[in-house]
Amino acid sequence: MATKTSKRRQRGSIRPNGAGFQVRVYAGRDPLTKKDLYLHEQAETEPEAEKVRTRLLHQVDEKRHPKRQVTMSFLLDRWLGIAELDEDTSYERAEGIIRNYLKPTFGDLKAGKLSAEMLELFYSRLRKCREQCDGRRNGKPDPKTKEKHVCQPLSANSVRKIHFILRPALDRGLRWGYVTSNVAALAEPPSQPKPNPDPPTPEEAVLVLNTAWQRDLDWGTFLFMTMVTGSRRGEMCALRWSHINLDRLELSVKHSNNGRRIKDTKTHQSRKQAIDVITRSVLAAHRERAEERCKALGGELARDSFVFSGEADSSTPLVPSTVSQRYRRLAEKLRIHTHRLKDLRAYNVTELLGAGADVRTVAGRVGHGGGGATTLKYYAAFLATSDRQAVTAFAKQLPVPDGLLAEQPVITVINGLRLVCECGNESLWAMLVVTADGAEALCGQCEVSVVARPDTDVGPIGRTIRMEAVPPRELAPWETIAQELGDAIKDGTMLPGEDVPTVGDIAQAHGVSVGTAHRAFTQLKKDGLIEVSRGRRAVVRPLQETAGRAV
Repeated sequence: MATKTSKRRQRGSIRPNGAGFQVRVYAGRDPLTKKDLYLHEQAETEPEAEKVRTRLLHQVDEKRHPKRQVTMSFLLDRWLGIAELDEDTSYERAEGIIRNYLKPTFGDLKAGKLSAEMLELFYSRLRKCREQCDGRRNGKPDPKTKEKHVCQPLSANSVRKIHFILRPALDRGLRWGYVTSNVAALAEPPSQPKPNPDPPTPEEAVLVLNTAWQRDLDWGTFLFMTMVTGSRRGEMCALRWSHINLDRLELSVKHSNNGRRIKDTKTHQSRKQAIDVITRSVLAAHRERAEERCKALGGELARDSFVFSGEADSSTPLVPSTVSQRYRRLAEKLRIHTHRLKDLRAYNVTELLGAGADVRTVAGRVGHGGGGATTLKYYAAFLATSDRQAVTAFAKQLPVPDGLLAEQPVITVINGLRLVCECGNESLWAMLVVTADGAEALCGQCEVSVVARPDTDVGPIGRTIRMEAVPPRELAPWETIAQELGDAIKDGTMLPGEDVPTVGDIAQAHGVSVGTAHRAFTQLKKDGLIEVSRGRRAVVRPLQETAGRAV
């Protein structure tokens, strides 16, 4: 009797689907939902479908297929639950990005179906409009709110934050077997924008402070301390009176306030900052006001109370986000070009560097690591005044013919006062305020208050520009040497035919380089005072011959 062999059931199936063939392979059972898992893929021809089935079967056998058909919403929630974020603000930022951008777009999508193309198109649409209308709704009323829609593009930095949330989340999903590849690693986010710090100008900073002082002394003190110390907003909101030593003129930055709790600083390191006598007076007056409020309640100001607080007893700190919103409203009302509280930190760094402070010192004050690289890259703005001072100091070292320096300076005279800065500037002012009996100005070169002195040779009261002769300029070293030798020849100290000291001797005697001494020799020869010939030592030319040459 013939033996009947049983035919083994073929794994996977191929069936016609539209213009091609659909391949389906059984991949096990979801351990949580207890539902069967299948891998699906489309092929154009039947031979290609056979190859696809073989490849999918290899994935199942080697356990390289997704173990669960999870959605992106499930994966992002799982990642956020175990992600090691440095601080609470980082968690809040990540949770907000997932809630506002990722879940509405990819929340119901199977994690295994996400592709790099989807992500790059997603990034591109966000760069046009944060609501991803692709410009189609711009200027049209919203059906729900009836308000006119205006496209607001998302910045490159914000899109990059979205990308760097997706990438670690998908990487974790790859480790857990939810996806077979990390498509975010293949997608390209927008390029990193170059740092361009834009702090307020000194005039804008003065306007902000004066307005804040007039409205609320405590608010003015907060902005004053932010400008002077350059501290982060969370550090200012966590500052306590126990951290300030008015006698030793220093304060310690030990903690930061993230809006929910008091924690370590961003760098997890405390630092000390020196303060000046003006800052001490401002803090002392601020403390007196806090003590008076506590006394009105029948208590005393606690030693560990907060410096800046909205409570009468200073027991709770200010909320950083509230402070930023208040400053933005103030800046918008004053119409200054920058509205971020963080820009006051950049203003502090820029002004300190412009005043000649060492980069490492400034970096230490504001809490930057890396020897000042972050300070220069992200916070120090270009300062035109320092640029002018640098080029002026350099230009003074170079010789210029006398004829090019015949221009006369402009002198500013206001209300009978001649405005003159200690650096010598008399015409370039960054700020000029005319009062009833005089004037106040900010020097445009060294940025210090000017010194006014009476000038009797002034016309009518008002702003008068008048010209004066140029004071004699300081001679260059080679000009001084040439003048001394020329005078010695003319007054007979050096007789005609006498050997002139060598270039090396003159350079050594005057402490200059050989090139400088040679330049003086060239000038003497040009003036006809010495005779130089090849192979012979230079000698004094006879005065009669010199006079004849001059005629």
